[in-house]
Amino acid sequence: MTDEDKYIARKEVDKVHDQRRERQLQALREEERSKIAVALNTSEDVAAEALELGFDAVTASVLPLIPLIQVAWVDGKLTEDESKKVLEFAKARNIVAPEAMEFLAMMLATRPSEVFFERTDRVIQHIISQDPLNESTSDILEMATAVAEASGGFFGLKNPVGQEEKALLSELADLFKR
Repeated sequence: MTDEDKYIARKEVDKVHDQRRERQLQALREEERSKIAVALNTSEDVAAEALELGFDAVTASVLPLIPLIQVAWVDGKLTEDESKKVLEFAKARNIVAPEAMEFLAMMLATRPSEVFFERTDRVIQHIISQDPLNESTSDILEMATAVAEASGGFFGLKNPVGQEEKALLSELADLFKR
Protein backbone atom coordinates (compact mmCIF):
# COMPACT_ATOMS: atom_id res chain seq x y z
CA MET A 1 0.00 0.00 0.00
CA THR A 2 1.42 3.37 -1.01
CA ASP A 3 1.57 6.38 1.26
CA GLU A 4 -1.21 7.94 -0.79
CA ASP A 5 -3.40 4.85 -0.33
CA LYS A 6 -2.70 4.91 3.41
CA TYR A 7 -3.61 8.59 3.56
CA ILE A 8 -6.90 8.00 1.70
CA ALA A 9 -7.73 4.99 3.88
CA ARG A 10 -7.05 7.03 7.03
CA LYS A 11 -9.25 9.87 5.77
CA GLU A 12 -12.08 7.40 5.14
CA VAL A 13 -11.74 5.99 8.66
CA ASP A 14 -11.72 9.53 10.10
CA LYS A 15 -14.81 10.39 8.08
CA VAL A 16 -16.68 7.35 9.41
CA HIS A 17 -15.64 8.22 12.98
CA ASP A 18 -16.77 11.83 12.53
CA GLN A 19 -20.14 10.74 11.16
CA ARG A 20 -20.61 8.30 14.04
CA ARG A 21 -19.70 10.97 16.60
CA GLU A 22 -22.12 13.42 14.99
CA ARG A 23 -24.94 10.83 15.14
CA GLN A 24 -24.16 10.24 18.82
CA LEU A 25 -24.18 13.96 19.56
CA GLN A 26 -27.46 14.38 17.70
CA ALA A 27 -28.98 11.53 19.71
CA LEU A 28 -27.80 13.17 22.94
CA ARG A 29 -29.27 16.54 21.87
CA GLU A 30 -32.59 14.89 21.03
CA GLU A 31 -32.65 13.08 24.37
CA GLU A 32 -31.86 16.30 26.25
CA ARG A 33 -34.53 18.19 24.26
CA SER A 34 -37.11 15.55 25.22
CA LYS A 35 -36.12 15.81 28.88
CA ILE A 36 -36.43 19.61 28.75
CA ALA A 37 -39.89 19.27 27.16
CA VAL A 38 -40.94 17.06 30.07
CA ALA A 39 -39.35 19.33 32.69
CA LEU A 40 -41.12 22.41 31.29
CA ASN A 41 -44.30 20.57 30.27
CA THR A 42 -43.99 21.95 26.74
CA SER A 43 -43.44 20.96 23.11
CA GLU A 44 -40.23 19.66 21.56
CA ASP A 45 -39.92 22.88 19.51
CA VAL A 46 -40.01 25.09 22.59
CA ALA A 47 -37.62 22.72 24.35
CA ALA A 48 -35.24 22.96 21.37
CA GLU A 49 -35.15 26.75 21.77
CA ALA A 50 -34.44 26.37 25.50
CA LEU A 51 -31.63 23.94 24.67
CA GLU A 52 -30.15 26.49 22.23
CA LEU A 53 -30.21 29.06 25.02
CA GLY A 54 -28.03 26.80 27.19
CA PHE A 55 -30.68 25.13 29.34
CA ASP A 56 -30.64 21.40 29.95
CA ALA A 57 -33.02 19.06 31.75
CA VAL A 58 -31.68 20.13 35.15
CA THR A 59 -31.33 23.88 34.55
CA ALA A 60 -34.71 24.09 32.76
CA SER A 61 -36.28 24.59 36.19
CA VAL A 62 -34.56 28.00 36.30
CA LEU A 63 -36.10 29.18 33.01
CA PRO A 64 -39.32 30.59 34.53
CA LEU A 65 -37.19 32.69 36.90
CA ILE A 66 -35.34 34.49 34.09
CA PRO A 67 -37.85 37.37 33.95
CA LEU A 68 -37.16 37.95 37.66
CA ILE A 69 -33.46 38.25 36.89
CA GLN A 70 -34.30 40.51 33.95
CA VAL A 71 -36.29 42.82 36.25
CA ALA A 72 -33.50 42.80 38.82
CA TRP A 73 -30.92 43.82 36.21
CA VAL A 74 -33.10 46.32 34.27
CA ASP A 75 -31.50 49.37 35.92
CA GLY A 76 -28.01 48.04 35.21
CA LYS A 77 -27.26 46.79 38.71
CA LEU A 78 -28.48 43.97 40.87
CA THR A 79 -28.88 44.65 44.57
CA GLU A 80 -28.33 42.14 47.32
CA ASP A 81 -32.03 42.33 48.24
CA GLU A 82 -33.07 41.58 44.65
CA SER A 83 -30.67 38.65 44.52
CA LYS A 84 -31.98 37.30 47.82
CA LYS A 85 -35.56 37.58 46.57
CA VAL A 86 -34.74 35.61 43.37
CA LEU A 87 -33.00 32.92 45.44
CA GLU A 88 -35.98 32.84 47.82
CA PHE A 89 -38.30 32.12 44.88
CA ALA A 90 -35.91 29.45 43.57
CA LYS A 91 -35.98 27.76 46.96
CA ALA A 92 -39.79 28.01 47.09
CA ARG A 93 -39.90 26.21 43.73
CA ASN A 94 -37.61 23.48 45.06
CA ILE A 95 -34.77 24.41 42.73
CA VAL A 96 -31.94 22.77 44.63
CA ALA A 97 -29.90 20.84 42.06
CA PRO A 98 -26.32 22.14 42.18
CA GLU A 99 -26.22 22.64 38.39
CA ALA A 100 -29.42 24.69 38.46
CA MET A 101 -28.21 26.78 41.40
CA GLU A 102 -24.86 27.39 39.66
CA PHE A 103 -26.68 28.48 36.50
CA LEU A 104 -28.86 30.83 38.55
CA ALA A 105 -25.87 32.19 40.47
CA MET A 106 -24.04 32.86 37.21
CA MET A 107 -26.91 35.05 35.97
CA LEU A 108 -27.11 36.87 39.28
CA ALA A 109 -23.36 37.56 39.21
CA THR A 110 -23.12 38.66 35.58
CA ARG A 111 -25.93 40.29 33.65
CA PRO A 112 -27.10 38.10 30.75
CA SER A 113 -27.41 39.75 27.34
CA GLU A 114 -30.58 41.46 26.20
CA VAL A 115 -30.84 38.86 23.41
CA PHE A 116 -30.81 36.07 26.01
CA PHE A 117 -33.60 37.79 27.94
CA GLU A 118 -35.67 38.36 24.79
CA ARG A 119 -35.31 34.78 23.58
CA THR A 120 -36.06 33.37 27.04
CA ASP A 121 -39.15 35.57 27.30
CA ARG A 122 -40.33 34.20 23.94
CA VAL A 123 -39.83 30.63 25.19
CA ILE A 124 -41.94 31.43 28.26
CA GLN A 125 -44.54 33.09 26.03
CA HIS A 126 -44.74 29.89 23.95
CA ILE A 127 -45.08 27.75 27.07
CA ILE A 128 -47.94 29.95 28.27
CA SER A 129 -49.66 29.94 24.86
CA GLN A 130 -49.49 26.13 24.73
CA ASP A 131 -50.72 25.70 28.28
CA PRO A 132 -52.10 28.82 30.01
CA LEU A 133 -52.43 26.86 33.26
CA ASN A 134 -48.80 25.69 33.23
CA GLU A 135 -47.78 25.66 36.87
CA SER A 136 -44.18 26.71 36.20
CA THR A 137 -45.26 30.01 34.61
CA SER A 138 -48.42 30.86 36.56
CA ASP A 139 -46.91 33.38 38.97
CA ILE A 140 -44.04 34.92 37.02
CA LEU A 141 -45.42 38.46 37.07
CA GLU A 142 -46.15 38.39 40.79
CA MET A 143 -42.64 37.16 41.53
CA ALA A 144 -41.09 39.71 39.15
CA THR A 145 -43.02 42.50 40.89
CA ALA A 146 -41.78 41.27 44.28
CA VAL A 147 -38.19 41.38 42.97
CA ALA A 148 -38.76 44.93 41.69
CA GLU A 149 -40.06 45.96 45.11
CA ALA A 150 -37.22 44.23 46.98
CA SER A 151 -34.73 47.07 47.02
CA GLY A 152 -36.78 50.09 46.10
CA GLY A 153 -38.27 52.81 48.20
CA PHE A 154 -36.81 55.01 50.87
CA PHE A 155 -38.20 54.24 54.32
CA GLY A 156 -41.62 53.76 52.73
CA LEU A 157 -41.67 57.35 51.44
CA LYS A 158 -41.03 56.52 47.81
CA ASN A 159 -42.56 53.98 45.43
CA PRO A 160 -40.34 50.89 45.68
CA VAL A 161 -40.63 50.15 41.95
CA GLY A 162 -38.56 52.37 39.67
CA GLN A 163 -39.63 53.62 36.23
CA GLU A 164 -37.43 51.14 34.33
CA GLU A 165 -38.81 48.29 36.39
CA LYS A 166 -42.40 49.46 35.86
CA ALA A 167 -41.86 49.65 32.10
CA LEU A 168 -40.36 46.16 31.98
CA LEU A 169 -43.11 44.71 34.18
CA SER A 170 -45.67 46.21 31.80
CA GLU A 171 -43.86 44.67 28.79
CA LEU A 172 -43.75 41.28 30.51
CA ALA A 173 -47.44 41.52 31.41
CA ASP A 174 -48.29 42.14 27.75
CA LEU A 175 -46.00 39.36 26.58
CA PHE A 176 -47.24 36.77 29.07
CA LYS A 177 -50.98 37.46 28.71
CA ARG A 178 -52.97 34.29 29.25
